[in-house]
Amino acid sequence: MKIWRELRWSVVVFLVMYSLSCSLDPVSGKKTYNWYSLSDDVRFGKQVLDTQLADLHKQSKTYDTDTAELARIKEIVRRIARVSHHPDFPYEAHLANLPIVNAWCAPGGKIMVYTGLWDGPNALVNKRDANELAAVLGHEMAHANARHVTKALSRNMTLMVVGEVATSIIGAASVEGADLFGQIFSQGVNVYVPSYSRKNESQADRIGLMYMARAGYDPRAAVRLWERAAQKRGDRTSIYSSHPANGERAKKLRELLPAAMEAYEATRGHKSKK
Repeated sequence: MKIWRELRWSVVVFLVMYSLSCSLDPVSGKKTYNWYSLSDDVRFGKQVLDTQLADLHKQSKTYDTDTAELARIKEIVRRIARVSHHPDFPYEAHLANLPIVNAWCAPGGKIMVYTGLWDGPNALVNKRDANELAAVLGHEMAHANARHVTKALSRNMTLMVVGEVATSIIGAASVEGADLFGQIFSQGVNVYVPSYSRKNESQADRIGLMYMARAGYDPRAAVRLWERAAQKRGDRTSIYSSHPANGERAKKLRELLPAAMEAYEATRGHKSKK
């Protein structure tokens, strides 16, 4: 009987906490729950970025030295942020001089790009093509806007509350958010590589595609980028492993192109009238 009383109490606690944290998600337009506030996202993201910058400094690795390229990244971020669901996030971008084919956007809009994204034998992005870089940044910023990290943490915390009775369920179900911003030791530093579910990745693809289009970047570049990525392989720090790249992904993006192209052309038409 005791275990059933504990189970009922856990369920009551869960229902109360769920009702307090449940709200309409502006990104999906559906009811969702998140135990964290937007300010929590910002604080968590700042911690991730500050730790990365401190580690780069500690290991004598340079960042933000290519001022021209950094300025271009910041301009892309500015334009995408303006059309995002959370334009008031304190977006901040940095460029680390590391041969790592990746970029990430922590909760709250803190962004790190690695020069290996366009330099080196495993490069993915054409450095001269702002549209391709916008495709990567739009996707990463979509994760932050959809609040995938704190939503996953909230799901795990819910499982912990209910799972005080059924600890085996916790062990089986809490894997998804346990290592959302895992550290991988590479090139002498701890590289932060976020881990998202397949559902999160698909949503970020859709959102990011529309973000870049509304910001005035050609969404066809996203399809081209992921078709190219499908042909490549990389280590655990690369975008090829942290973002499952395959032909099916590019195919789904291609199916979304009509709507994205309409938004892109509308943006271009608006600019031409000014």
